[in-house]
Amino acid sequence: MGIETFGEALRRLRGHMSLRQVALLTNVGKTHISDLENGRRKPTFAVATVLDERLGANGKLVALASSPPDQPPDDEWEEASELLRRSFLKRGLAAVTLPAIGLEELKHIAAAITDARRYADKEVVAHLECQLDDCAANDRTRGPRQSIPIALGLVAAVEDMAKEAKTDMRRPLLQVGARAAEFLGWLYRDIAMRELASYWRDRAMEWAQATSNFPMQGYVLLKKSQAAWDERDALRMLTLAEAAQQDPWHLPPHVQAEAVQQEARGYAMTSGDMALIESKLDLARGLLIQHQEKTGIAAHYNESLFGLQVAICYCEAGQVERAMELYEQWLSPKAFSRRDYGYFLSLKGGAFVAMERPDSAAVNGLEALALARETNSARTHQEILRLVGRLRPWQQRESVRELRHAVLA
Repeated sequence: MGIETFGEALRRLRGHMSLRQVALLTNVGKTHISDLENGRRKPTFAVATVLDERLGANGKLVALASSPPDQPPDDEWEEASELLRRSFLKRGLAAVTLPAIGLEELKHIAAAITDARRYADKEVVAHLECQLDDCAANDRTRGPRQSIPIALGLVAAVEDMAKEAKTDMRRPLLQVGARAAEFLGWLYRDIAMRELASYWRDRAMEWAQATSNFPMQGYVLLKKSQAAWDERDALRMLTLAEAAQQDPWHLPPHVQAEAVQQEARGYAMTSGDMALIESKLDLARGLLIQHQEKTGIAAHYNESLFGLQVAICYCEAGQVERAMELYEQWLSPKAFSRRDYGYFLSLKGGAFVAMERPDSAAVNGLEALALARETNSARTHQEILRLVGRLRPWQQRESVRELRHAVLA
């Protein structure tokens, strides 16, 4: 019996779990998992790390991903890696990490960066997309600071190659660039650098418009609406969520669901009309149910995330008991990355404050603070500071003092 491959180990470890269930553990689609199992795609370190942790592989998947059986000799591999590094430096671009890809593909990418008009093709675009997926998975497990340099390198490579590529390749290159720019907008939002986040969302919109990518344009409007939530700018959040749903964006159903849910939150913060809010949430649920195959933009959006967003909506509408039921139902460390789990814990703490349960709020805040520091999430830090402010009436309680001291430390 031969040595078990990564794909064979993954298939064995997932057992009775469906491909969709495994995909939801990461930030990649069902097709990506299927390709890994069948050897059509080589695993990247970040995706392998997430799968290893979530499937309890005890390092098995990481080891298989790090040591592919067809790895070329070290000197040949290092020579090709150095070629790619020099190609990037020569063009004044940021260096990117090297995934577990074949030697010939590595040489092909280096050639495309040097001579885009001759060598930039679908294989290069596929590699850039794979790198972007890797960045997203890495962000979920390690936070934004490790992903930002890679994403910047991808954008720079796309922009540089697009200047010289043939007309039929310029569009797919810029479409990848739009995805990468939108992702950078998210990364900078997570570290609370609002101006840079806004800049990259605008770049994503520009490239989406240049390639007539209507769904991406609508998606960027939705991301702008969600960024307005950080400032609790209810009117901007509402108007952008409404704009994201209009023609001609043609958003996929699950993205429409997110936009309608965002609109409901805007109404919760402005009018408080529960009949209108419930009608929007019912519409969003129906859209979410329609679409089971979540690939492309917002591939991470699922029932658990929707449930927590509805909880936030109910909190803003003053329906705190209903919000807490949803937090208890959907918020768990198994369903979310550590970064996202910490963020929603901080918001759950706010629900406890509304219920006048300061000790529970402080406990949630302490756990969220530890996760925010571990994953470098300034966005979660901001929510914890907001939570501390709301706990001021109970500032003499021991649990609240402990949270305040931990924040100051």
